[in-house]
Amino acid sequence: MGLRRTVLTVTAALVATATTAAPAVAIVGGKDTAAGAYPAVTYVSIGGSAVCSGTLVAPTTVLTAGHCGSLTGELLATPIGYPPSAIQVTIGAETPGGPGERIPVAAVVIPPSYLNTQGSDVTLLRLEHPATTKPVAIAGRGEESLWAAGTPALIVGFGATKEGGALAPHLQEATVPVVADATCASDYPGAFDASTQLCAGYPQGGTDSCQGDSGGPLFGHRPDGSLVVVGSTSNGDGCARAGKPGIYARVADRVLREWIRGVDGAAVDADVTPPAPTPAPAPRVTCTSHRVVTVTVRRAYRTRLRSGEVLVGGRRIATLRRGRLSARVSLIGRPKGVTRVKLVLRLTNGRRVVDTRAYRICGG
Repeated sequence: MGLRRTVLTVTAALVATATTAAPAVAIVGGKDTAAGAYPAVTYVSIGGSAVCSGTLVAPTTVLTAGHCGSLTGELLATPIGYPPSAIQVTIGAETPGGPGERIPVAAVVIPPSYLNTQGSDVTLLRLEHPATTKPVAIAGRGEESLWAAGTPALIVGFGATKEGGALAPHLQEATVPVVADATCASDYPGAFDASTQLCAGYPQGGTDSCQGDSGGPLFGHRPDGSLVVVGSTSNGDGCARAGKPGIYARVADRVLREWIRGVDGAAVDADVTPPAPTPAPAPRVTCTSHRVVTVTVRRAYRTRLRSGEVLVGGRRIATLRRGRLSARVSLIGRPKGVTRVKLVLRLTNGRRVVDTRAYRICGG
């Protein structure tokens, strides 16, 4: 399988200490981004030659791919990161090597499991001081619907606009649907880890990340329209091939999310607690000294009423329809205490509404 792990030439100092270079994975079927659209997207250069993408996920942390930060590749049982001085980041750049906020890298942090499973393909670049750019954090627990199968996601990155091509002259963006885990496992037999990877792309291909995008964001869209990081470009078989979606690090799910949270808690948004179900409002209790009451359809339903029934103790005692919006209900013979009267309404749009009233017999 030809993964998007292009080996690029690095500086002589790095060649002397490693036999592999960071790969570079840009977007096929995308378009130029608008000016200032993605200020947190980061241009990452390793040794002045290898190119990756990244995202500022916290004031002092840039998220990129594991293979963009690992000096040792798969040679050692424990990953060793590039020297921080070998990596340059430009936050908010829109052209390769273009202007943006440049902050020295203080540390390169890679998950210990990176070499054991390619699914742990992330690197955190710790910056020497906080960026002034506003970060885009990783989604917290409870936002899993943002990367459910079939959900549109946004990829952004630098690099080639066709397989084997040159880097694009401008930052690219494209929308791709998230692919079901079972489908991705079938597309990549034996090479897909659902706990730390997810896939996105069209069955027919045509739109995908490619050389130069490694480590770039897979953004999810929150209901309010804001973006949040749900994945990070990892690898794939070629670029934009049919039946070969892009593979992304599953950074917002349990395994990688919690590792990232442990390195920098500010890089992960607060967990979302599902709202508690709203209890049905208790019916309003009316105290009456009379044993006969008038029950009237509420104003909100009057113009839409097709028909209705008035029930006391489960027994129908009156019918309603447009033009007849109230009924006199006898409570004679009902025991003292609370008696509930139900109006079961059929509206013109076919909706069925149950409107319960309660009366406390308190005299008479």
